[in-house]
Amino acid sequence: MQKRPSVTIFVSVKNAEWIIKECVDSLIDQSYPNKEIYIIDNMSTDRTFEILKTYGKKIKLERVAGWVPKVHNHALKKIKTDFIAYTDADCVAEKDWIEKLMTGFTSDNIVGVAGYAGTPRSVNKLQKLIGKELESRWKKFPEFITRAPTINLCVRSETAKKVKFDEKFFWAWETDFGYRMSKLGKIRYLPGAVVYHYHRATFKGFFKQQLNNAKIQPFLWKKHWRKIVGDHISTSKMGLSLLIAYITVLSLLLGIFFPNLLFFSGIFFVAFMAILIIDVAKMKPSAEDAPLLLYIFIVRTAAWMIGIPIGMLYFLGIIKKVSVSGYGKGDSKKFKYSY
Repeated sequence: MQKRPSVTIFVSVKNAEWIIKECVDSLIDQSYPNKEIYIIDNMSTDRTFEILKTYGKKIKLERVAGWVPKVHNHALKKIKTDFIAYTDADCVAEKDWIEKLMTGFTSDNIVGVAGYAGTPRSVNKLQKLIGKELESRWKKFPEFITRAPTINLCVRSETAKKVKFDEKFFWAWETDFGYRMSKLGKIRYLPGAVVYHYHRATFKGFFKQQLNNAKIQPFLWKKHWRKIVGDHISTSKMGLSLLIAYITVLSLLLGIFFPNLLFFSGIFFVAFMAILIIDVAKMKPSAEDAPLLLYIFIVRTAAWMIGIPIGMLYFLGIIKKVSVSGYGKGDSKKFKYSY
């Protein structure tokens, strides 16, 4: 019987003692035979590393200091297998996750295969609704995509080592990685390959995450300017609602000096809310969930409205540092301007 291709399941983790055991157990339990599990602890300050050490030879374990892209590139130098399957420490994989991902590599020009990210049942209402909104987008993905989050992505090691992760990216390093991977071949989407992802549990955490996503956008636009109109994850409709929100605020501020503009501000505000309400209605939430889902959309828009100008000032060198938090509980870093 022909030996199946070798796969390294890679996880970078920091301060995830609450979930790391459930994550690793699901990886050890994978039905795919020719695999190894490689975990890098990014200098956790909780019990994460101690928990990982209890697995002994079942996993390959290292401690490496540095922001996520640096850790990922360190791993790329060490990995010797044919394929790399990425997931996050706050994810739990179904038993046949790797099996199903590997079925997607049907030709040499397929450089990556991504799967579906569901929401665990044991989450609070906010996490459930964040997941519901994200899943509504995942379910519309085409067969071939231009990027995929590293919560559920398998790639050819040879291609990944050519592309590498851009260590200048303080956020969305996986977005840039995916765009550059897709220039070398196709990334297939297989919804049957499932992991369950624990989303931000508080509005504060969700706001910070979205703020970070927004701050990095000018850097993404510079490298991948064709994506400024959106893609299958960050849709053009999301961009349109953000643009209308900016126009609403701008016309409101100008209305202080030119009162006639207040009328237009009202029109744009109604248009903005109409887009969000229609999006909520399409998801068919319960009467109890609908207002909270609408609030999630508003919080996301507010974070992006604040984050993009900050990112632009950083990108232009007007401000020399940008603060980023949210990778690992309690983690925060300031990045110096480098582009």
